[in-house]
Amino acid sequence: MKKYLFGTFISLTMLILAACSGGASSSTKTASATNQQSGGMDTVLVTEAFHSLLYLPVYVGHHEGIFKDNKIEITNIRSAGTGPTALASVLSGEAQFSVHGPEHVGFAKEKGGDAKAISAVANSAPVWVLANKDVKFESPADLRGKRIVVGLAPGTSNTLLKRLLEDNGLDYEKDVKVTEVQNGSELGPVLAGEADIAVAYQPQVEQGLSEGLTVVYDFTKDYPEYAFSTFNTSQKLIEENPDLVKRFVKSMKESLALMHKDPEVAKAVAKEEFPELDAKVVEQAVQRMIESNVYPQDVDITEEAFKNAIDMQKFVGNIKNNMKYEDIVNTDFVPE
Repeated sequence: MKKYLFGTFISLTMLILAACSGGASSSTKTASATNQQSGGMDTVLVTEAFHSLLYLPVYVGHHEGIFKDNKIEITNIRSAGTGPTALASVLSGEAQFSVHGPEHVGFAKEKGGDAKAISAVANSAPVWVLANKDVKFESPADLRGKRIVVGLAPGTSNTLLKRLLEDNGLDYEKDVKVTEVQNGSELGPVLAGEADIAVAYQPQVEQGLSEGLTVVYDFTKDYPEYAFSTFNTSQKLIEENPDLVKRFVKSMKESLALMHKDPEVAKAVAKEEFPELDAKVVEQAVQRMIESNVYPQDVDITEEAFKNAIDMQKFVGNIKNNMKYEDIVNTDFVPE
């Protein structure tokens, strides 16, 4: 197995699944100024693991004034670079809400941090397998002997590939030729003829299709319920301002509803958030993720979605101890 960092024409996609600048904008308020009510409006800072198309529901709610309608002023949505860093800002009181995988809530709990996952954001395994058109692929067994490019371990795309291979009697080290690359660089070797298969997220999927690749496997069909990312907050905030948490989750529910009712609104917001990317690619990526339930219909983090995500983390050894749904997820704020 090889690990390389490829620089290709798709380097702009690093904006989607790699850290953007972690610096706060000039509008960001300090911990002492956040969450103060002014005229009934709560101000909050949101930290995200990365600036990602996967987190589009929160951008839609922000752009379309849904949070303001629920008396929440988001001063900034700040990229933290990693899930643990995003959650750390919440636990310190600097931020009020963070978006990342729910497993980070469990990791923090093991170290004494008290947080809860309160809302779904991306709810199915948002990973697709692409191949050159001359590559034979009728079933996962056809991966044997193929040259495969995938994101670095322990990322979800890497984990899903390992699970797919094992479920089909193939060994990651022996039966396929894997090259691990930085997320966002998976397409380059395939388009250059140096590999057969790319395992990728959006918008690389749509970029690959526009360059003549084909989708040969769709992990959203294997895992339509998969808690890929959630909104999270501290137990302290839940206890001190449960009404704010309730209104935040309500805003997310309304944002998701709008995205499914009017996908064109979601696409417009996505293009505004990611102007560096080809507009057509962004539109197609958003449409595919709506249709694939990556953007769920509702905010409820189901037990099945949670279990699938945690079990996948256990599969690759990221989680050693048992993480219980009721210890990580708080469903009290899900609107009826």
